[in-house]
Amino acid sequence: MLNKIKIIGEVLPIEIKEEIEKNFYHHDSTSEEAVNDSDKSQSKHDSEKEIREPWFYFSLSVTNPNRSSTILRCVAQGENAERIKKEIKGGELVQIRGYLRNERDGRQILIKVLEFKKLDADFVIDKEKSANQVRLIGKIITDLQEQIANKRNPEILSFKLAVPREGNKSPLFFCRVHGEKLITEFSEKLKRGDIILLEGFLQTKKIEGAIGEESEKKFSRISSIICYGFTFLDSDSVSVFSPLDNLARIIKKVEEIDFNKPKAKL
Repeated sequence: MLNKIKIIGEVLPIEIKEEIEKNFYHHDSTSEEAVNDSDKSQSKHDSEKEIREPWFYFSLSVTNPNRSSTILRCVAQGENAERIKKEIKGGELVQIRGYLRNERDGRQILIKVLEFKKLDADFVIDKEKSANQVRLIGKIITDLQEQIANKRNPEILSFKLAVPREGNKSPLFFCRVHGEKLITEFSEKLKRGDIILLEGFLQTKKIEGAIGEESEKKFSRISSIICYGFTFLDSDSVSVFSPLDNLARIIKKVEEIDFNKPKAKL
């Protein structure tokens, strides 16, 4: 199934962290239902290949379509990892192409790097294309759950999307829909079990966790895919894109955050 992300961002100061992952993913029995036998066979082969090579981690500061910023964690292997270590340093602007995968512990979504390119310092990001683009084809495996978050963000629709790929034993991604109009489109046109092409962006937030033994606050990172559009598909086959005229694409403009507006009291 389709699993792609393209981001443009500033490389944060690189701290060399390499390790060989023996069990990179969460085990989730629900996710196994979304993977057929052929996927499992290919997944095993890809997993064994990946285990043999160390992982190299680095982070990018990325501007979202709504003008908020997020720190996204990337991981590279093999030749890409060696090139990144030699060619890229903190403060530089880069473009990354890859796919999403869940980290081993926690709820952060990582970006597996397939391609990268250094950009000039005066590079201008096209607002229409965005610096943070995610496209996934997957199956909705949970009910669409509407919730009230807070006064600044009163309505959110959430669900999980199964996107099997390359040895990912936990191909489930947590997705969120903001905005009354798009929530209405989702609620009226989609349900559990439907296969969709989802368009959106990846967002990772730092949240405060439990207080440690020495009264120090602990923090963790949680990721979600913020959806701004979808296309309902009859199957997960790539052939559904021909002809394109038969597909109804629902897309909504992302509302930008006005940072000059006073914050609402909770």
